[in-house]
Amino acid sequence: MMKAKLNRLKGHMGFKDEQTPKKPVHAEQTPTLTIPFESEWSEFDVYPYWFDGHYILIREKVYPLTKRHGHYLFEQLRDVLLLWETQQVTHPLSTKGIKENQLLFFDTETTGLSGGAGNTIFLLGFCQFDHESIRVKQYFLPGPESEVALYHAFLTDIGDDKYLVTYNGKAFDWPQVKTRHTFVRNQVPKLPPFGHFDLLHASRRLWKNVLPSCKLKIVEEEELHFYRQADTPSYLVPMLYFDFLQDPNPEYVRSVFLHHEWDVLSLLSLYIHLSQKIIQPEKWSTHKETFEIARWFDSFGEVNHAIQLYEMLLKTGVKLDDDIKHKCYFSYGLLLKKQKRHEEALSYFKKCDPSQPNYSVAAIEAAKLLEHQFNDFEQALYYSKQVNIQSPSEVVQKRINRLTKKIMH
Repeated sequence: MMKAKLNRLKGHMGFKDEQTPKKPVHAEQTPTLTIPFESEWSEFDVYPYWFDGHYILIREKVYPLTKRHGHYLFEQLRDVLLLWETQQVTHPLSTKGIKENQLLFFDTETTGLSGGAGNTIFLLGFCQFDHESIRVKQYFLPGPESEVALYHAFLTDIGDDKYLVTYNGKAFDWPQVKTRHTFVRNQVPKLPPFGHFDLLHASRRLWKNVLPSCKLKIVEEEELHFYRQADTPSYLVPMLYFDFLQDPNPEYVRSVFLHHEWDVLSLLSLYIHLSQKIIQPEKWSTHKETFEIARWFDSFGEVNHAIQLYEMLLKTGVKLDDDIKHKCYFSYGLLLKKQKRHEEALSYFKKCDPSQPNYSVAAIEAAKLLEHQFNDFEQALYYSKQVNIQSPSEVVQKRINRLTKKIMH
């Protein structure tokens, strides 16, 4: 039965040979308990970690900084960290003041996709800078009785003053860690107050209207040019773990380790990719991405930098797609209005394209300025009527009635 199952899953399994440390680590003197398939685990570059009479399994891989993952070499992470240090603006992905070894590119594998106490984390880990290399470290739960050992090993290793880099980690991975930690908190170190960079949010900012999906696998292929070979699909991962619990042969979960490793290494490459686009959009970003980056800076109050990005886009002139040009005119106009540069703002609202589906929002902004800042009621009425054609409403009709009365008097 074991062979039959593995033959069906054969296409999902396999590891590449890389430099691998082999150094068994124990939290206490190793008990005499025999670990099932211990020699096979050792060949798989996995060693046991004992604590409180139970063990977990830890796998480590070390890669040179010259190794490529998709489009990027690992050493390019240092380049973007240096770029962030030169920036005079704030940003949710900025690592200014953070050391390279403080970043943990972190992910978990769980028994289900829903949250709550019934969902168990059976594999968690990260990659990070380690001197002149990138180290991947994975912590595997061989059975529910070892959960204390799992979190003791993980939390002892990472210490304090770290920053997680995840993909949906704020909403899923780290809340799951917190939930599971509550069951063992009296026996393991406290959870550190991590900083957190969630790259799913950033990916949606830039590509939700560009890519068919913002799932990590899609982003890997479309943006990082990393293509997984014989990967285990995410929906199979819990099934393989449940098979392992029935028969603790490492072959069941061999491909799961690789799946997880690719996840954390992709986070590192994706952070490089996003950072380059945000810091140097003129060099790395498309017009659509630059527009979204400008909107992002505007959303958390970096108005002057957002204005600079809009101005950079508008200077490209005819090279801009009509859709982006229209959106840029409107967004730029709004920021000029915030700065009370009313005449300039009005000129950009007037430039907005009436054929665009959201033209009415620009027309109403023009009508407001014309009525309240320039007392030009006739033009304000004209733009209000344009709004009423595209998006009729009671509010717009009241504006039309008011302006009509003002003109008549």
